[in-house]
Amino acid sequence: MNGQMSGNKKSKVFSKNKHVQELLRISGTLADVACAAGLLSWDQETYMPPKGAGARAKQLATLAGIYHDKATSSELGKLIRQAKPQNIYDKALVRERERAYRKETKLPKKLVEELSEATSRAFNIWQRAKKESDFSLFEKDLGGVLALSVQAAKLLQKKGQTIYDVMLDDYEHGLTEKEVERVFGEIKPKLTALSKRWSKTTAGADLKIANKGYEWQKQWDFGIRVIKDMGYDLDAGRQDTSAHPFTIGFGVGDVRITTWKNEQDLRPALFSTIHESGHALYEQGIDPRLERTILGNGTGLSMHESQSRLWENMVGKSEWFWEKYFPSLKSHFPSLKKVTSDEFVRAVNVVRPSLIRVEADEVTYGLHIIIRFEIERELVKGKIKTKDLPKIWNQKYKELLGVAPKNDREGVLQDVHWAHGSFGYFPTYLLGTMMAAQIFATAQKQIDVTNLKALREWLRVNIHRYGKVYTSSELLKRITGESLNPKYFVEYLQNKFNALYNFPQ
Repeated sequence: MNGQMSGNKKSKVFSKNKHVQELLRISGTLADVACAAGLLSWDQETYMPPKGAGARAKQLATLAGIYHDKATSSELGKLIRQAKPQNIYDKALVRERERAYRKETKLPKKLVEELSEATSRAFNIWQRAKKESDFSLFEKDLGGVLALSVQAAKLLQKKGQTIYDVMLDDYEHGLTEKEVERVFGEIKPKLTALSKRWSKTTAGADLKIANKGYEWQKQWDFGIRVIKDMGYDLDAGRQDTSAHPFTIGFGVGDVRITTWKNEQDLRPALFSTIHESGHALYEQGIDPRLERTILGNGTGLSMHESQSRLWENMVGKSEWFWEKYFPSLKSHFPSLKKVTSDEFVRAVNVVRPSLIRVEADEVTYGLHIIIRFEIERELVKGKIKTKDLPKIWNQKYKELLGVAPKNDREGVLQDVHWAHGSFGYFPTYLLGTMMAAQIFATAQKQIDVTNLKALREWLRVNIHRYGKVYTSSELLKRITGESLNPKYFVEYLQNKFNALYNFPQ
């Protein structure tokens, strides 16, 4: 798809209703302001010198204020009421614009600016605290971000909603604490049992590849080759390094990813690169006619996460994937000379309770998310004090995974999300992982999923191109014929690991 299309071509998607067309004009302005702020945030996490942090926080707060003014104007409210949608695109535009307007108008501009400035400052403090492995450096700023986030949630809270419901809704519209608790309650004992069963059998399977030394440039080059084969368009994106891997888009023609450097083990960077490219393929695959509208991004984060987890695990850690790529990887690194393809596949599929979420195996990964869910919902309710987070974090890891962090860096400081004020984000990782298994099961019935181009196009046709026209739950049902069903994920894990390690059925 070409990322640059004229206004005339864009108008063919939406009706010619004058109010709809005016909504599109204002949406374009709002999208431009959001992208400008996003670009400053990308720079902050990649190249900005440390001493620029104070000024950057002010700059982002200013842009947040400008966005808020435009997103809450009486003109916009009037247009939303007057618009007469003619098709599914019009309806989605009005629906999403009205939902955003309702939220924005409930938040004072001062609070929006304060929260933007606080999160920008907290991010830089988090980086320092993580580097020095000292939570006390971050505690005050995190407390400030939390207080402002709760204040905002209370202003948005509707009858029957919990504070955490409001926060979840920012990342997956309509998702509730009760629903997350139900689904996680169903999957938690199954993942715990599988972890205990398989961790003993798979122990040591990665000894031949771990801590062997892998030249960074060769890792980088190999990762770039893989994501190009996946379909990531480097003329419409780029990869950099950051303290925490992420994806950010400024339209289908500019979707950027980051990874992180580790020369002792090639798995962290490689699978982060594949993971973030899964997100990026989603953003690059959105119908360009939706660009600069509120529909021009991926729908809820659960669906977004389904794309990154599908590529990272169901593709990137499969036997058939490494039948193709292992010879090339082996030629890059002498330390893999005596490692067979089968040994390597088992090495990237070791089940081991561990400390770092983004490096966790497919079985225990969900337990990392459940820990964060259980902590942050109590945190936003005030039942957990910020100062007690390291202690509670360590206790949860010991109880559920049987491991305990030696320091704050590998414990409570490992994730950036709370510094960003992203309370309610974590559950979408596990929900998305379960969605990925359900979607992949459907794809396997319809196409040859080992053909990366065919898989990418199938995902683009069924998911990516729609942007926010449909919700995550609507898309999932359109594709698979049913709502989220955790059984697909459990069956996927059982089938994969039983075959990989010759476990008895």
